Amino acid sequence: MNFDFLKREDGYYDLFADAAIEAEKVLSTSSAMCAIGCRKALELAVRWVYSIDDTIQTPYRDNLQSLLHETSFKYAVDPRIWPQLQFTVRLGNQAVHSDQRISSQDAMMSLKVLFNFIDWLDYSYGPDYQERSFDSAKVPAVQLALNIKAIKERESLLEQKESRIQELEAKLKQLSSQVTAEKEQNQKTRDFNPDEISEYQTRKLFIDVDLRIAGWDLDESVVAEY
Repeated sequence: MNFDFLKREDGYYDLFADAAIEAEKVLSTSSAMCAIGCRKALELAVRWVYSIDDTIQTPYRDNLQSLLHETSFKYAVDPRIWPQLQFTVRLGNQAVHSDQRISSQDAMMSLKVLFNFIDWLDYSYGPDYQERSFDSAKVPAVQLALNIKAIKERESLLEQKESRIQELEAKLKQLSSQVTAEKEQNQKTRDFNPDEISEYQTRKLFIDVDLRIAGWDLDESVVAEY
């Protein structure tokens, strides 16, 4: 699996590792649940970055959109990665708040965006980063038994208690000074080559998601113009 590298004995990525792994596991069973899981994993990974990096200022509101658009966070993230993140957020919102079908291709793209962000995170802050790329062939094909209604009601693949999240964030804060100091050196001595998504493809993905949220059936009533 693409996210297996997150399971470390030292628990360094425990805040979001399980959420990312579960999102990947569930794709073959439910594209909608994968989209929801990717959004949850992204939120936890973003909170991980805020906890570990002293240079990033926490905004007044701590919802995901505010965290993503905080200036110090936006400019800390690789500019090839940050624009992609809204796709994972919007697709997850679509899966939760509408009955529109989530295609397996869109869910796979959401996984890829999540992977790109977490790979950047590992490149910047990880203790032993290795170059890697997302491989769709690694996504499990085994279907799982899911209570989809229950999952959608709580908007998460994992019912991770806020108290546990805060406990993990507090542990990260203890490491933040050292890790922040090492980040600049890591980015100088390591190579980071994410799988880029073209501007055209990114723009189309965003527009299609927004149209579906607005109630459009793109499979039945839309013709692309050139």
